[in-house]
Amino acid sequence: MKKLKILFPTGSFYPAQTGGPDNTVYWITKALSRRGHQPIIATTDRGQGLPMPRGRWLSTNYGKVIYTRNPIHYLPLGVVRQAMTQLKEVDVLHLSMITYPSSLMMAVLNSRTYRKPMLWSSRGDLDPPMLLRSRRKKAAIIKAINTLVDKDLLWFHSTCDAETTYIRNNFGEDSKVIQIPNYMELPERIKTTKEKFFMYIGRIDPKKAIENLIEALSRSETFLSSEFTLKIVGDYYNDYGRGLVRQVEELGLTNKIRFLGHRDGREKEELLAAAWFTFMPSHTENFGIVVMEGLAQGTPAVASTGTPWELLETHNAGFWVPNDPDSLLETIEKIYAIPADQLQQMNDNALRLAREEFSIHANVGEWEDAYAKIIACTTH
Repeated sequence: MKKLKILFPTGSFYPAQTGGPDNTVYWITKALSRRGHQPIIATTDRGQGLPMPRGRWLSTNYGKVIYTRNPIHYLPLGVVRQAMTQLKEVDVLHLSMITYPSSLMMAVLNSRTYRKPMLWSSRGDLDPPMLLRSRRKKAAIIKAINTLVDKDLLWFHSTCDAETTYIRNNFGEDSKVIQIPNYMELPERIKTTKEKFFMYIGRIDPKKAIENLIEALSRSETFLSSEFTLKIVGDYYNDYGRGLVRQVEELGLTNKIRFLGHRDGREKEELLAAAWFTFMPSHTENFGIVVMEGLAQGTPAVASTGTPWELLETHNAGFWVPNDPDSLLETIEKIYAIPADQLQQMNDNALRLAREEFSIHANVGEWEDAYAKIIACTTH
């Protein structure tokens, strides 16, 4: 197929680890680069562990990228300015996050200037709990998209059926949606001995319902009398995180539940590989990449029915259950009762599921087909 130039304006990007899209967009651009396409990424310097070269384009194995400094992250004019210098030459404009103002700015500017086909990834931004935050501001952005963006140019990307529904609820039943799950560049498999701990890893946010998991564990006599612990990995220096710390203290579980803070790189992979199970008890998720990261290390998961992870059950690689404390408690007790040989089979199934279903390099053709489709179908 024709080699494409795809422009990705984004609020943060690899090697930042401020959220799932930092990696998911990186994996897409790296896989596209391997296939000979030319991703172009305009982003901010947010979340970079080391100072990034600013103000100049860098050539990398995941495309051409520029990291810009923006005094107001929520209004990254540097990203928009640099992206606009590239827009004329690209085949597709690929936006992320529906309610991020720079995405709206790029969509409007594109509608009025070069009129390139647009693919807009929701990235969970339309999940009902997320829309409740800054509700008026987000409602205004959605109204502006419906009013100011040329729908002839616009396609949306969702990762699951629920997200497709949210898109059409906000932008009309006739919205053009391409559904592709998140894929990842599978990490090196770390061979290690499983340790007796459960793990939550990810953003520490009310949407994640971590308090329900803590409550369930506090009521599990098996957990309380065992060697098992829960490790909570993520930046907990916010109101919700401090509330979780208080909850653990009030329950007298400081010796059983540990807050590790942010972890990434090799250290994160080692934790994922050693964990008995990962837990994602979220109220809602459009995907939940941390489940996939655990599977890639051979670690089964417990995910809530508010997430699109039913295949954990169908592949015997974990559990898909309601996220209330009673249901989580019942699942925790089931885990303790799993015989060693069956648990090993679940570990093997988790690894197989990740490698067969979620490798970006094995599935990059879906993205190529998506871009080719919107180019062919978009009215210029």
